Amino acid sequence: MPDYTTLAIVFSIFLLAGFVKGFVGFGLPLVAIGLLTTVVGLQAAIALFLVPALGTNLWQGFAGGHTGPLFRRYWTFFVPTMVFTFPGTLALSRFDTNYMSALLGLLLCLFVVLSFSRPNFVVPVRLERPLNPVMGVISGVLAGMTGAFTMPGVVYLQATRLPRDHLVQALGMLFTLSTVGLAVSMGSQNLLNWNLGLASFAAFLPTFIGLIIGTRLRKRTTEEGFRIVFLLALGLLGLYIVGRSLTALYL
Repeated sequence: MPDYTTLAIVFSIFLLAGFVKGFVGFGLPLVAIGLLTTVVGLQAAIALFLVPALGTNLWQGFAGGHTGPLFRRYWTFFVPTMVFTFPGTLALSRFDTNYMSALLGLLLCLFVVLSFSRPNFVVPVRLERPLNPVMGVISGVLAGMTGAFTMPGVVYLQATRLPRDHLVQALGMLFTLSTVGLAVSMGSQNLLNWNLGLASFAAFLPTFIGLIIGTRLRKRTTEEGFRIVFLLALGLLGLYIVGRSLTALYL
């Protein structure tokens, strides 16, 4: 018999995650995986997130008019990110997931710190060729271990100083390809099953509803105040995940 309380919580988490993405333009993986980890564990959280992530990022990544130029410029970043999710999921399947959960919490906290400090990182065009594969490998491994695509991929793309429309599409391409790599990698490590796959498909509905609500409210209200509250809450969530994981490991 299904646990309807857990189902309701999971539905609410995806509704909230979609709302956050629609309202502030980012945060879907951070909110969804961060909160789901506290309910169902990290491995199941990543599996549940796959279809909503793919569905919400596919259009963003490939519906714009810059796909060709962006892929030619960043393919040595995108491809290693997708491929190197495999060793990340290998670690996820072999090691105590409390270590991976603690890493996820640390990445959430780091993202919050960087978002508030807004460091002026700039990657000159001449350094993109050597940095692309390095950053791709790091991003892929961390995505495989934690399901979070944000660090360091988002920070790196922002540092290349793309125009806004190009950046939005590049992020969509990164998230889409990372999700595909993560799904294949998790399947190869037996971290996916039919039940989780069907639940992930079902999770797309509340995510999409939240996305629509958030997008409509963004047009009527100020975004900055909500963004600050969101980042503070995300930081507290990260600290909670780290504390809970370390407690489970050492106490």
